[in-house]
Amino acid sequence: MRDRYNTGAIHLDFKSSPNYAFIGDSVRISLKGYDVGYNASTGMLEIDSVDYEKHFTKYGSGATPQPVDLDLSGINYTDYLCELVRINNVGFIPADTNQIYADAINQLSVNRTLSDCSGKQIVVRTSNYANFASKKTPKGFGSIIGIATAYGTTNQLSLRKSSEVSMNGAGCTIYLQKDFEDNSLTSGVWSVQNVLGSNTWSVSTFSGATFAKVSGYYSAANQNTQTWFISPPINLSASNNPALSFETMANFTGSLLEVVVSTNYTSGSPSTATWTNLTGFNLSSTGYALTASGLISLNSFKNSNTRIAFKYVSTTAGAKTYEVDNIVVREN
Repeated sequence: MRDRYNTGAIHLDFKSSPNYAFIGDSVRISLKGYDVGYNASTGMLEIDSVDYEKHFTKYGSGATPQPVDLDLSGINYTDYLCELVRINNVGFIPADTNQIYADAINQLSVNRTLSDCSGKQIVVRTSNYANFASKKTPKGFGSIIGIATAYGTTNQLSLRKSSEVSMNGAGCTIYLQKDFEDNSLTSGVWSVQNVLGSNTWSVSTFSGATFAKVSGYYSAANQNTQTWFISPPINLSASNNPALSFETMANFTGSLLEVVVSTNYTSGSPSTATWTNLTGFNLSSTGYALTASGLISLNSFKNSNTRIAFKYVSTTAGAKTYEVDNIVVREN
């Protein structure tokens, strides 16, 4: 429900669930006597414990509101909270493909994640009370219709019915994604291996962005450093045209960040495996200029145990600082 002053939306919490309101109904709600709160993190007005039997009136039905067409790169949830939207050019990530929308048996609501080809994501939140909770998410690429919502600072989409999910196109497949928004360096079975020195990778946040950061500058001096940030195994054995992309920001002088690939690494020291340097991509140079790598072909590494790694080296002569974000391996 939108508020007339365009402050975001009004979130209504009913004392109990109305059982006579359906999609397409026009309603009038009397809010006299209710306190209106403001949720700064979502930009929504909130009204708690509305008694629908006393203050909720249905005066029409059969309306067919049309969704606003968006893609993930164009969503601004301060504009669309609680509106009907259709998000195009997305698919469920592999881990959430062919999975139930929610757990009706154990009465658990579930989050499933949608992604576009650039790796931008949004959560699809489904209640265990949904009549389609036990249906499974589709494999494919396409569009999805739902209500734009938010939980705290997390953007979410709430489905009305599973038939409004249309994903039977080939689109793109995301094999791996790491955006550090969970403030964890090693979630998703990523690992760090320090070969030389005590400097290592960490998670950092600046101006609302969260990323991996590494520097060989410590105690007011450049240090000899070699530290690796290594992905989990990526199954590319059935892929068609896999490609890697990421973003970097860098400053100061020193060795360039290396991006390497292995198909026989398991764990421990990187020296136990064979690594191949990737070439032909863009790296940030200095001044912390955000730089997209471009798509880097992984066609030579179609293996069930493909791993990528970011190898950082510094010396006493130079220690560049690197920030890495939005790592994606997908079909090109």
